[in-house]
Amino acid sequence: MFHLTSGTAGDIHRAPVAWRRAGLSIGLASCVALVAAGCGSSTATPGTSPTVTVAAATATQAATPTIAPTTSQTAMPVPTPSPTPAPVKTQPPAPVVTPAPTPTPLPALAIGLCTGAQLSLSITLWEGDPGSDTVYAHVTATNVSSASCNMRGTSRAQILDGSGSVIADAGSGAAAVSSSDPVYTLAPNDAINTIVQWGNWCDAAPAQNIKVAVVEPFGLGRIVAPALGASPVPTCDSSASPSMVSSEAWLP
Repeated sequence: MFHLTSGTAGDIHRAPVAWRRAGLSIGLASCVALVAAGCGSSTATPGTSPTVTVAAATATQAATPTIAPTTSQTAMPVPTPSPTPAPVKTQPPAPVVTPAPTPTPLPALAIGLCTGAQLSLSITLWEGDPGSDTVYAHVTATNVSSASCNMRGTSRAQILDGSGSVIADAGSGAAAVSSSDPVYTLAPNDAINTIVQWGNWCDAAPAQNIKVAVVEPFGLGRIVAPALGASPVPTCDSSASPSMVSSEAWLP
């Protein structure tokens, strides 16, 4: 409140004008101060002017950071795996079945004859002096089977050295059976005999102990007699001829 002190009436009428000017100046200064105060603080006080509120809002917006929009990433296509083909089941080849050979039927003359598996052979005697042109082996065949069988004709004779090698052979034609040959039946443990002749040995003396073998006709088997000590060796009659061996017909 203003107090009037003294002065004339004219002074009184002029005073309000001065007061109003002074009041205007004070009001403008207050507004400037309030604006400045609003820029320095973001908190608006009650009773402040709308200008201060706008400035605070502007400052708040300026302080809020701008968030850049997130760029969406395009998903890469995932390749679809190719399906694994199912294994093809193959049928194994059918086994090749080799038919069993049809056995050749035995001729009528061979039926009932003893086989090599049924017989046991032994040398019972060597006959012949050293230096003889021919030596003889007395041979016995025994039926060692449990069944009876027949012997007839002649067998193929062989001479073997001490290592088992054949050194003289009568040949495949020596085993022979004819319809005129007598038939000898051998019961189990029965025996039959033959004589093997060996001659014309022109090579070095063969390794002892010498053995004798017989081969049955019709492919019925081969049997070997073990050595009977040291055997005589025949002399050489003809160096141009091979060693000779033969056997007689089987006899009881």
